[in-house]
Amino acid sequence: MRIGIDFGTTFSLPAGMINGKPETLLPNGEYGIPSVFYYHSETGVQIGQPAVDSAEIDPANAKREIKMDINQHDNGFNADGRNFLRKEIVGYIFKEIARVAQDETSRRALFSQNIDGVVISIPAAFTFREQEFIRNAAENGAGLKVLGFIREPVAAAISYFNAPSGEDQKTILVYDLGGGTCDVAIVRSDKKSNEWYKVLDSEMARIGGRDWDQILVNLIKRKIREQESKIRFDDQAEEDILAAALKIKFSLSRLNSAKAGIRISRKLYSVAVTREEFERASFEILQSTMKIVDNMKRKFNGKIDYIVCVGGSSNMPQVRNFFEKHYPDVPTKIYEPEKAIAFGAAIYAENLTEDKFLRDFCKFSYGARYIEDFEKYHDENRLRIFNIIYKNTKLPASGESSSWKIDASNSTYIAIYESENTSDNYMPSDGTYIGDIEIKDLRGAKKDDETLLTMTIDKGNMMHLKAVDQRTGKSAEVDIHLQDY
Repeated sequence: MRIGIDFGTTFSLPAGMINGKPETLLPNGEYGIPSVFYYHSETGVQIGQPAVDSAEIDPANAKREIKMDINQHDNGFNADGRNFLRKEIVGYIFKEIARVAQDETSRRALFSQNIDGVVISIPAAFTFREQEFIRNAAENGAGLKVLGFIREPVAAAISYFNAPSGEDQKTILVYDLGGGTCDVAIVRSDKKSNEWYKVLDSEMARIGGRDWDQILVNLIKRKIREQESKIRFDDQAEEDILAAALKIKFSLSRLNSAKAGIRISRKLYSVAVTREEFERASFEILQSTMKIVDNMKRKFNGKIDYIVCVGGSSNMPQVRNFFEKHYPDVPTKIYEPEKAIAFGAAIYAENLTEDKFLRDFCKFSYGARYIEDFEKYHDENRLRIFNIIYKNTKLPASGESSSWKIDASNSTYIAIYESENTSDNYMPSDGTYIGDIEIKDLRGAKKDDETLLTMTIDKGNMMHLKAVDQRTGKSAEVDIHLQDY
C-alpha cells in the first residue's frame, strides 16, 4: 500500500487510494493529526490531540510548528529536563501519522498489507536540506520508505483535476494558504497530451496561518490591556490566549463577530473581535501573499480558467473576497481546503512510475565547488560553483561534474551548493552551501585517479548520486553530509 502524507505546520493528514478515489486515513470525525509534540516524564512522548490537550495545562513542555523550524540550527527542544533534536521530534510525528493510517486501514479492512511507501508533500520552494531533513526523519524516525516528494500546490492541483467535478484541458492557479507557508502554482491538465499535468510555474512565501494567528493574539492582548494595563502574560496565559484566538478565527469565518473568555491569574477577561477588525489588522500580510499571485500571473501572461484556493487558512472570507475583487474575470473556487494536498499526494503515490503523469521542474540549481584552473594558476581566489543541474530543468534531470582527483585515503569530498543561478558557474557568495558529497570505498583506486560524479533528480524530487573511477570504470559509494546549521 502506498499513501500520501500532507506533513503540515499545524495539522498532518495521511491519505490513500480506495476504490480508485483518494480518502483520508483518519478515524471518523477527525480533522487531522495536530503536528504538536509534548513530553513529560510521567506521560512520555505524546503526539497529536493528546499533545494539544497536555499543552493546554503544561505549555512549556510542548513544541508546535516544528516544520517551520527545521532549517535552523538544532540546539534541540528541552522538555521536562530531556533534550529532543528537531529531527527526533519530526520522526515522532511521522511515526504517529503512520500508526493512525495503518490502524484506520485495518479497522476498515481496506488492505491486508502494510504501508510500503509514501509520497510526502513539501512547500513549493523548500530547500534540498529541508527536504532531506524530512526524508531522514520519516525513514529513520518512523521506518517509512519515502518514494518521493510533491510540491503542495501541485498536489492540490492534481487532486482538483481528479475530483468528480474536475475538468480536463484547463489551466488553474492554485493558492495554498497553509499554517506556515503560502504556496502558489499554475498547473494545466491535458490528458490528450503526452504529459497529463504540467507545472507551468510555482512559488512560495514563508507566510501562513500562524501569522494570522499571531495578529489575532496581539489583538486580544491589546483588548485585555485596555481592561487592565499592567497585566503580565506568562506561558500559561499565552497558551490560553492562543487557544482563544484559534476559536475566534474559526468563528469569524462564519460570523461577523466572535467573543471568548480568557482566565488569567483567576480573573476572567471577556474579549470580542469583529471580522472587520481582524481583516484590517491582517490586510498587509494578505497583500504580501497576493504579490506572488500578481507576479506569477504577469509572468505567465496566458489564460487562467480558475483560481483554486486550498489550505485551512483559505477558509478566511478575506481570501475569497480579495480574489473576487482583484480578479473578477477569473472564477474563484474553494476546494477541499484541508484535504486537497493529502489527496493529491496519494494520487501521485499511485502514479509515480507513470512517465506521462506529471511534468515538473527543478526549483533550484545544484552545483559543485572547486578552483578553476588551479593547476595552472594556484589561485584560491578562482573558487567557483559549477552547476551540474540547472533550475527549471524538466524532471527527471541529470548532469555530470568535472573530474575529481582521489586523495590518499581513496576518497574525496565535494562541496555542493544550491541556488537560483542558471549560469554555468558563479561565485560561492551567490549560492547556499548545503553540504558535502563524499565519494568513498573506491576499490582499486589510486591517488590522483579521476572520478566522474553524476547527479540525478528524479520525478519525485529525490536526488541520486553516482561516482565512477575513470581509470578502473568501477562505481563508488556516495554519501551526502548535510551542513548542520
